[in-house]
Amino acid sequence: MQSRAVILKALILGASVLVAGAGLATAQETAPETAADSAAETVKTALPEVTLKGPTQTPLPKLPEGTSPDAEFAYGVFQRGWYLTALALATPLAEAGDVAAQTLMGVLHETGLGIRQDPVKAAQWYQLAAGQGDPGASLQLAQFHLLGKGVPTDKKKAADLFEIAAEAGNPSALYNLALLYQEGEGRPHNEDKARELLKEAASLNDPDAQYALGLSFLEGLSGVSDAGQGAFWLGRAARRGHTSAQIYYGILRFQGKGVEPNEQEAGDWFERAATAGNPVAMNRLARLYAYGRGRELDPVAAAGWHYVARALGVSDFQLDGYVESLDDETRLQARKKAEQFSATLIPEAEDPSQKSP
Repeated sequence: MQSRAVILKALILGASVLVAGAGLATAQETAPETAADSAAETVKTALPEVTLKGPTQTPLPKLPEGTSPDAEFAYGVFQRGWYLTALALATPLAEAGDVAAQTLMGVLHETGLGIRQDPVKAAQWYQLAAGQGDPGASLQLAQFHLLGKGVPTDKKKAADLFEIAAEAGNPSALYNLALLYQEGEGRPHNEDKARELLKEAASLNDPDAQYALGLSFLEGLSGVSDAGQGAFWLGRAARRGHTSAQIYYGILRFQGKGVEPNEQEAGDWFERAATAGNPVAMNRLARLYAYGRGRELDPVAAAGWHYVARALGVSDFQLDGYVESLDDETRLQARKKAEQFSATLIPEAEDPSQKSP
Protein backbone atom coordinates (compact mmCIF):
# COMPACT_ATOMS: atom_id res chain seq x y z
CA MET A 1 0.00 0.00 0.00
CA GLN A 2 1.26 3.47 -0.80
CA SER A 3 2.69 5.72 1.90
CA ARG A 4 0.54 8.44 3.42
CA ALA A 5 2.74 11.12 1.82
CA VAL A 6 2.12 9.63 -1.61
CA ILE A 7 -1.63 9.41 -1.03
CA LEU A 8 -1.79 13.05 -0.02
CA LYS A 9 0.33 14.01 -3.00
CA ALA A 10 -2.18 12.30 -5.27
CA LEU A 11 -5.11 13.96 -3.53
CA ILE A 12 -3.73 17.49 -3.83
CA LEU A 13 -4.47 17.74 -7.53
CA GLY A 14 -4.91 21.51 -7.56
CA ALA A 15 -7.08 23.60 -9.80
CA SER A 16 -5.38 22.26 -12.94
CA VAL A 17 -7.80 19.31 -12.80
CA LEU A 18 -10.52 21.65 -13.93
CA VAL A 19 -8.65 23.01 -16.94
CA ALA A 20 -6.43 20.06 -17.87
CA GLY A 21 -5.10 20.12 -21.40
CA ALA A 22 -6.28 23.66 -22.00
CA GLY A 23 -2.86 25.30 -22.39
CA LEU A 24 -2.99 27.33 -19.17
CA ALA A 25 -0.53 30.23 -19.33
CA THR A 26 1.97 30.67 -16.52
CA ALA A 27 2.24 34.44 -16.44
CA GLN A 28 -0.03 36.28 -14.06
CA GLU A 29 -1.55 39.67 -14.66
CA THR A 30 -0.08 42.43 -12.57
CA ALA A 31 -1.60 43.75 -9.32
CA PRO A 32 -2.91 40.42 -7.96
CA GLU A 33 -4.56 42.20 -5.03
CA THR A 34 -6.65 44.52 -7.23
CA ALA A 35 -10.30 44.48 -6.16
CA ALA A 36 -12.76 42.64 -8.38
CA ASP A 37 -14.89 45.76 -8.78
CA SER A 38 -11.99 47.72 -10.24
CA ALA A 39 -11.16 44.89 -12.63
CA ALA A 40 -14.80 44.68 -13.70
CA GLU A 41 -14.85 48.38 -14.49
CA THR A 42 -11.71 47.96 -16.59
CA VAL A 43 -13.34 45.18 -18.59
CA LYS A 44 -16.52 47.16 -19.16
CA THR A 45 -14.63 50.07 -20.66
CA ALA A 46 -11.76 48.33 -22.42
CA LEU A 47 -12.67 44.81 -23.55
CA PRO A 48 -11.17 43.39 -25.70
CA GLU A 49 -8.22 45.81 -25.62
CA VAL A 50 -7.71 45.52 -21.85
CA THR A 51 -4.05 46.26 -21.03
CA LEU A 52 -3.48 44.08 -17.96
CA LYS A 53 -1.32 41.74 -20.02
CA GLY A 54 1.78 39.83 -18.92
CA PRO A 55 4.78 39.30 -21.23
CA THR A 56 4.04 35.64 -22.01
CA GLN A 57 0.26 35.77 -22.27
CA THR A 58 -1.51 34.92 -25.48
CA PRO A 59 -3.81 37.54 -27.03
CA LEU A 60 -7.10 38.23 -25.29
CA PRO A 61 -9.82 36.29 -27.13
CA LYS A 62 -12.30 38.32 -29.16
CA LEU A 63 -15.91 38.38 -28.02
CA PRO A 64 -18.27 37.75 -30.96
CA GLU A 65 -20.09 40.91 -31.95
CA GLY A 66 -23.48 41.32 -30.36
CA THR A 67 -22.86 38.71 -27.63
CA SER A 68 -22.29 39.03 -23.90
CA PRO A 69 -19.41 37.25 -22.14
CA ASP A 70 -20.45 33.93 -20.59
CA ALA A 71 -18.61 31.45 -18.35
CA GLU A 72 -17.07 29.66 -21.34
CA PHE A 73 -15.60 32.93 -22.56
CA ALA A 74 -14.34 33.70 -19.03
CA TYR A 75 -12.60 30.30 -18.96
CA GLY A 76 -10.98 31.07 -22.30
CA VAL A 77 -9.69 34.35 -20.92
CA PHE A 78 -8.41 32.56 -17.81
CA GLN A 79 -6.63 29.89 -19.83
CA ARG A 80 -4.79 32.56 -21.81
CA GLY A 81 -3.40 34.09 -18.61
CA TRP A 82 -5.70 37.12 -18.25
CA TYR A 83 -6.59 36.35 -14.65
CA LEU A 84 -7.89 39.75 -13.55
CA THR A 85 -10.07 39.94 -16.62
CA ALA A 86 -11.36 36.42 -16.00
CA LEU A 87 -12.16 37.41 -12.43
CA ALA A 88 -14.09 40.45 -13.58
CA LEU A 89 -16.06 38.42 -16.10
CA ALA A 90 -16.77 35.49 -13.79
CA THR A 91 -17.84 37.47 -10.70
CA PRO A 92 -21.27 38.73 -11.87
CA LEU A 93 -22.01 35.42 -13.61
CA ALA A 94 -21.16 33.43 -10.48
CA GLU A 95 -23.22 35.73 -8.27
CA ALA A 96 -26.13 35.17 -10.65
CA GLY A 97 -25.83 31.40 -10.14
CA ASP A 98 -23.83 30.28 -13.19
CA VAL A 99 -22.29 26.99 -12.04
CA ALA A 100 -19.27 27.09 -14.37
CA ALA A 101 -18.49 30.64 -13.29
CA GLN A 102 -18.77 29.61 -9.63
CA THR A 103 -16.25 26.85 -10.23
CA LEU A 104 -13.92 29.31 -11.94
CA MET A 105 -14.22 31.65 -8.96
CA GLY A 106 -13.18 28.74 -6.77
CA VAL A 107 -10.15 28.15 -8.98
CA LEU A 108 -9.14 31.82 -8.84
CA HIS A 109 -9.44 32.01 -5.05
CA GLU A 110 -7.70 28.65 -4.57
CA THR A 111 -4.72 29.48 -6.75
CA GLY A 112 -4.45 33.19 -5.98
CA LEU A 113 -4.48 34.06 -9.68
CA GLY A 114 -5.84 37.59 -10.18
CA ILE A 115 -6.89 37.83 -6.53
CA ARG A 116 -5.52 37.17 -3.06
CA GLN A 117 -5.35 33.44 -2.34
CA ASP A 118 -8.20 32.51 -0.02
CA PRO A 119 -9.03 28.81 0.54
CA VAL A 120 -12.11 29.69 2.60
CA LYS A 121 -13.67 31.68 -0.25
CA ALA A 122 -12.55 29.05 -2.73
CA ALA A 123 -14.37 26.40 -0.71
CA GLN A 124 -17.48 28.57 -0.59
CA TRP A 125 -17.56 28.95 -4.36
CA TYR A 126 -16.87 25.24 -4.89
CA GLN A 127 -19.70 24.45 -2.46
CA LEU A 128 -22.14 26.54 -4.50
CA ALA A 129 -21.10 24.84 -7.74
CA ALA A 130 -21.04 21.37 -6.17
CA GLY A 131 -24.53 22.00 -4.83
CA GLN A 132 -25.64 22.35 -8.44
CA GLY A 133 -24.03 19.03 -9.35
CA ASP A 134 -20.77 20.22 -10.91
CA PRO A 135 -18.34 17.25 -10.76
CA GLY A 136 -15.20 19.37 -11.04
CA ALA A 137 -16.22 21.54 -8.10
CA SER A 138 -17.20 18.41 -6.16
CA LEU A 139 -13.72 16.98 -6.73
CA GLN A 140 -12.00 20.15 -5.56
CA LEU A 141 -14.23 20.51 -2.51
CA ALA A 142 -13.63 16.85 -1.64
CA GLN A 143 -9.90 17.54 -1.54
CA PHE A 144 -10.50 20.55 0.69
CA HIS A 145 -12.51 18.45 3.17
CA LEU A 146 -9.94 15.66 3.07
CA LEU A 147 -7.10 18.00 4.00
CA GLY A 148 -8.96 20.56 6.10
CA LYS A 149 -8.20 23.27 3.57
CA GLY A 150 -10.62 26.19 3.95
CA VAL A 151 -13.13 23.87 5.63
CA PRO A 152 -13.05 21.46 8.60
CA THR A 153 -11.50 18.06 7.91
CA ASP A 154 -14.34 15.66 7.16
CA LYS A 155 -13.41 12.47 5.35
CA LYS A 156 -16.96 11.23 5.07
CA LYS A 157 -17.99 14.44 3.35
CA ALA A 158 -14.88 14.16 1.17
CA ALA A 159 -15.88 10.63 0.19
CA ASP A 160 -19.45 11.77 -0.60
CA LEU A 161 -18.10 14.48 -2.89
CA PHE A 162 -15.56 12.17 -4.52
CA GLU A 163 -18.46 9.83 -5.23
CA ILE A 164 -20.36 12.57 -7.09
CA ALA A 165 -17.33 13.24 -9.30
CA ALA A 166 -16.66 9.49 -9.66
CA GLU A 167 -20.18 8.89 -10.93
CA ALA A 168 -19.41 11.45 -13.65
CA GLY A 169 -16.44 9.28 -14.70
CA ASN A 170 -13.65 11.41 -13.25
CA PRO A 171 -10.61 9.10 -12.88
CA SER A 172 -9.01 11.15 -10.09
CA ALA A 173 -12.19 10.95 -8.04
CA LEU A 174 -12.44 7.19 -8.64
CA TYR A 175 -8.84 6.76 -7.52
CA ASN A 176 -9.17 8.89 -4.39
CA LEU A 177 -12.44 7.22 -3.40
CA ALA A 178 -10.72 3.85 -3.78
CA LEU A 179 -8.00 4.94 -1.37
CA LEU A 180 -10.59 5.92 1.23
CA TYR A 181 -12.15 2.46 0.95
CA GLN A 182 -8.69 0.93 1.28
CA GLU A 183 -7.95 2.96 4.41
CA GLY A 184 -11.42 2.63 5.89
CA GLU A 185 -11.67 6.39 6.34
CA GLY A 186 -14.81 8.19 5.20
CA ARG A 187 -16.01 4.83 3.92
CA PRO A 188 -15.96 1.39 5.57
CA HIS A 189 -12.85 -0.65 4.81
CA ASN A 190 -13.59 -2.65 1.66
CA GLU A 191 -10.74 -3.95 -0.47
CA ASP A 192 -13.10 -5.40 -3.08
CA LYS A 193 -14.81 -2.04 -3.59
CA ALA A 194 -11.43 -0.28 -3.66
CA ARG A 195 -10.17 -2.63 -6.37
CA GLU A 196 -13.37 -2.16 -8.39
CA LEU A 197 -12.89 1.61 -8.33
CA LEU A 198 -9.19 1.33 -9.10
CA LYS A 199 -9.98 -0.86 -12.13
CA GLU A 200 -12.41 1.76 -13.41
CA ALA A 201 -9.90 4.59 -12.94
CA ALA A 202 -7.06 2.50 -14.39
CA SER A 203 -9.14 1.73 -17.48
CA LEU A 204 -9.42 5.50 -17.94
CA ASN A 205 -5.59 5.64 -18.03
CA ASP A 206 -5.03 7.22 -14.62
CA PRO A 207 -1.40 6.22 -13.88
CA ASP A 208 -1.77 6.49 -10.10
CA ALA A 209 -4.73 4.11 -10.24
CA GLN A 210 -2.82 1.75 -12.53
CA TYR A 211 0.09 1.73 -10.08
CA ALA A 212 -2.15 1.16 -7.04
CA LEU A 213 -4.09 -1.57 -8.85
CA GLY A 214 -0.88 -3.33 -9.84
CA LEU A 215 0.29 -3.25 -6.22
CA SER A 216 -3.03 -4.63 -5.00
CA PHE A 217 -2.58 -7.69 -7.22
CA LEU A 218 1.06 -8.16 -6.26
CA GLU A 219 0.38 -7.76 -2.53
CA GLY A 220 -2.70 -9.99 -2.59
CA LEU A 221 -5.11 -7.41 -1.20
CA SER A 222 -8.66 -8.72 -0.74
CA GLY A 223 -7.15 -12.21 -0.94
CA VAL A 224 -6.51 -12.05 -4.68
CA SER A 225 -2.89 -12.37 -5.74
CA ASP A 226 -2.02 -12.29 -9.44
CA ALA A 227 1.55 -11.43 -10.43
CA GLY A 228 0.62 -11.28 -14.12
CA GLN A 229 -2.13 -8.71 -13.55
CA GLY A 230 0.13 -6.81 -11.19
CA ALA A 231 2.88 -6.60 -13.79
CA PHE A 232 0.37 -5.68 -16.50
CA TRP A 233 -0.98 -2.65 -14.63
CA LEU A 234 2.43 -1.55 -13.36
CA GLY A 235 3.67 -1.71 -16.95
CA ARG A 236 0.76 0.48 -18.07
CA ALA A 237 1.57 3.05 -15.37
CA ALA A 238 5.29 2.89 -16.18
CA ARG A 239 4.62 3.66 -19.84
CA ARG A 240 2.60 6.70 -18.78
CA GLY A 241 5.61 8.08 -16.90
CA HIS A 242 4.80 7.01 -13.34
CA THR A 243 8.25 6.92 -11.80
CA SER A 244 7.57 4.49 -8.96
CA ALA A 245 5.84 2.15 -11.41
CA GLN A 246 8.90 2.29 -13.64
CA ILE A 247 11.09 1.17 -10.75
CA TYR A 248 8.76 -1.57 -9.58
CA TYR A 249 8.15 -2.80 -13.13
CA GLY A 250 11.90 -2.83 -13.68
CA ILE A 251 12.26 -5.06 -10.63
CA LEU A 252 9.59 -7.41 -11.97
CA ARG A 253 11.39 -7.52 -15.33
CA PHE A 254 14.68 -8.25 -13.60
CA GLN A 255 13.17 -11.02 -11.46
CA GLY A 256 10.83 -12.40 -14.11
CA LYS A 257 7.85 -12.05 -11.78
CA GLY A 258 4.59 -11.86 -13.73
CA VAL A 259 6.53 -11.17 -16.93
CA GLU A 260 9.37 -12.71 -18.88
CA PRO A 261 12.75 -11.86 -17.29
CA ASN A 262 14.74 -9.27 -19.20
CA GLU A 263 17.61 -7.60 -17.35
CA GLN A 264 18.37 -5.15 -20.14
CA GLU A 265 14.79 -3.90 -20.21
CA ALA A 266 14.84 -3.71 -16.42
CA GLY A 267 17.85 -1.43 -16.73
CA ASP A 268 16.01 0.70 -19.28
CA TRP A 269 13.15 1.27 -16.81
CA PHE A 270 15.56 2.08 -13.99
CA GLU A 271 17.34 4.53 -16.27
CA ARG A 272 14.10 6.30 -17.21
CA ALA A 273 13.25 6.81 -13.56
CA ALA A 274 16.83 7.76 -12.69
CA THR A 275 17.03 10.44 -15.37
CA ALA A 276 13.67 11.73 -14.07
CA GLY A 277 15.47 12.43 -10.80
CA ASN A 278 14.47 9.43 -8.65
CA PRO A 279 17.37 8.48 -6.34
CA VAL A 280 16.01 4.97 -5.64
CA ALA A 281 16.16 4.26 -9.37
CA MET A 282 19.67 5.68 -9.49
CA ASN A 283 20.87 3.13 -6.96
CA ARG A 284 19.08 0.31 -8.80
CA LEU A 285 20.79 1.35 -12.02
CA ALA A 286 24.12 1.69 -10.21
CA ARG A 287 23.89 -1.92 -9.09
CA LEU A 288 23.40 -3.09 -12.66
CA TYR A 289 26.52 -1.20 -13.76
CA ALA A 290 28.45 -2.45 -10.73
CA TYR A 291 27.76 -6.13 -11.42
CA GLY A 292 27.27 -6.15 -15.18
CA ARG A 293 23.62 -7.22 -15.07
CA GLY A 294 21.54 -5.70 -17.87
CA ARG A 295 24.31 -3.18 -18.48
CA GLU A 296 27.97 -3.48 -19.43
CA LEU A 297 30.20 -3.58 -16.36
CA ASP A 298 31.07 0.07 -15.66
CA PRO A 299 32.41 1.01 -12.19
CA VAL A 300 32.53 4.72 -13.09
CA ALA A 301 28.86 4.82 -14.08
CA ALA A 302 27.92 2.71 -11.06
CA ALA A 303 29.67 4.98 -8.59
CA GLY A 304 28.53 8.10 -10.46
CA TRP A 305 24.84 7.23 -10.18
CA HIS A 306 25.31 6.27 -6.54
CA TYR A 307 26.98 9.59 -5.80
CA VAL A 308 23.99 11.44 -7.26
CA ALA A 309 21.52 9.30 -5.30
CA ARG A 310 23.47 9.88 -2.10
CA ALA A 311 23.51 13.63 -2.71
CA LEU A 312 19.70 13.42 -2.95
CA GLY A 313 19.54 11.72 0.45
CA VAL A 314 19.16 8.06 -0.53
CA SER A 315 22.08 5.79 0.21
CA ASP A 316 22.67 2.05 -0.20
CA PHE A 317 25.01 0.24 2.17
CA GLN A 318 25.99 -2.34 -0.43
CA LEU A 319 26.91 0.38 -2.93
CA ASP A 320 28.66 2.38 -0.23
CA GLY A 321 30.99 -0.56 0.28
CA TYR A 322 31.37 -1.06 -3.46
CA VAL A 323 32.41 2.56 -4.01
CA GLU A 324 34.89 2.42 -1.13
CA SER A 325 36.53 -0.59 -2.78
CA LEU A 326 37.31 1.40 -5.93
CA ASP A 327 40.68 3.07 -6.45
CA ASP A 328 41.09 6.84 -6.13
CA GLU A 329 41.27 7.46 -9.87
CA THR A 330 38.02 5.59 -10.52
CA ARG A 331 36.26 7.49 -7.75
CA LEU A 332 37.54 10.77 -9.19
CA GLN A 333 36.16 9.88 -12.63
CA ALA A 334 32.90 8.81 -10.99
CA ARG A 335 32.50 12.20 -9.32
CA LYS A 336 32.95 13.88 -12.69
CA LYS A 337 30.41 11.46 -14.18
CA ALA A 338 28.02 12.32 -11.32
CA GLU A 339 28.25 15.99 -12.27
CA GLN A 340 27.36 15.07 -15.85
CA PHE A 341 24.40 12.98 -14.69
CA SER A 342 23.16 15.76 -12.41
CA ALA A 343 23.28 18.29 -15.24
CA THR A 344 20.94 16.18 -17.38
CA LEU A 345 18.36 15.22 -14.77
CA ILE A 346 14.72 16.03 -15.35
CA PRO A 347 13.06 17.25 -12.13
CA GLU A 348 10.92 14.41 -10.85
CA ALA A 349 7.17 15.06 -10.91
CA GLU A 350 6.40 12.79 -7.99
CA ASP A 351 6.97 13.42 -4.31
CA PRO A 352 10.75 12.94 -3.80
CA SER A 353 10.07 11.51 -0.33
CA GLN A 354 8.40 8.53 -1.98
CA LYS A 355 10.40 5.40 -1.40
CA SER A 356 9.92 2.87 -4.13
CA PRO A 357 10.70 -0.81 -3.56
